[in-house]
Amino acid sequence: MSLELEVISSSANTNSTYELYAEFNKFYSYINEMPKAIKIKLGITDENYQNFFSIYLNNPTKSLFKKNDSADEYLVDYWVSTVSGKAKFLDGFLNKEYKFIGKDFLQHLYSTHIKKNNLSEIQNTLLEQGIYLIFEEAKPGTKVDGVALIINKKPVIAMSLRLKNLDSFWFTLLHELAHIVLHYDLLKEPIIDYFDEENQNEICKVEQQANRLARDTMIPKAFWRTIQTIRNNSELMNYSKLYDIHPSVIAGRLCFENNEWPKYATLRSEYKISE
Repeated sequence: MSLELEVISSSANTNSTYELYAEFNKFYSYINEMPKAIKIKLGITDENYQNFFSIYLNNPTKSLFKKNDSADEYLVDYWVSTVSGKAKFLDGFLNKEYKFIGKDFLQHLYSTHIKKNNLSEIQNTLLEQGIYLIFEEAKPGTKVDGVALIINKKPVIAMSLRLKNLDSFWFTLLHELAHIVLHYDLLKEPIIDYFDEENQNEICKVEQQANRLARDTMIPKAFWRTIQTIRNNSELMNYSKLYDIHPSVIAGRLCFENNEWPKYATLRSEYKISE
C-alpha cells in the first residue's frame, strides 16, 4: 500500500514573508543549477518547478536540491522530502502522541506479523504507538531503502520497498524501528539507510547497533549459533520448523553472512503489501 498524497501545503519554519521569499530564491538557484538529467528524472520543467517548492520546504535538512555531483543523492533527498511532507500531512489530521517503544515491542511486532499475508496491518499497529510508517517507492535507480526521522516530535519511518524479499522487508522495517528505540535523540537529522550488500562492511557505530538489534529480533543469538552451521536447503527447512523461524529469514541471513547470495535464493520468498 502506498499513500498517494500530493504535498499541497508546507509547515516550513519561516516567520515572515521575507524569509519565505528568501527560501524561494535559494530554491530557484538550486533548480537552475540542477543537472538536466536529474530534472528529467524528477519530472521538473520550467512550467511546473514551483510545485516542488513545498517538497523542498518539507525536507528537514533543506537538502533536496543541494549542489552535488551525485545523481543518486538528488533522488534520495527528493524521496526524503516527499516522505517528510506526507508525514506532516498525516500528522495534521491524526496528531498522534508517541508512546515510547523498546526492544520488546520490536519482538512482539515481528512475532505477530511475520506469518501474516497482509503486511499493511503493520501501519495500523505502529500508528497506535504514534509512529508513522510510510511506504514510498523511490524513483527508478535510487538505491535508498529506508529512513527514520522526527516530525513534530513523533517518529516517522519510511521504506522504499526496493528489495522484494520477505527477509529484506523485515530487516529494513526492524532496522528503522531500531533507530527509534536506540537513537531517538539523533533523529532530528534523518538517518537514511542503504542496504546494498557491498556497502555493509563499512558502516558507522549507529548503523551497526541498528543492524544488530534487527538481526537478533529476527533470529535470536542462541538459535543463530546452530543455524549458522546449515549447509543445504534440507537442513535449513528442518531448523526453520524446529525454531519456528520463517525459512526466508534464515535463507536471507545465511546469504548475507556467507556472501553466497544465489545459494538459498529459492527459499527467499517475496512479499506483497495488501490494501
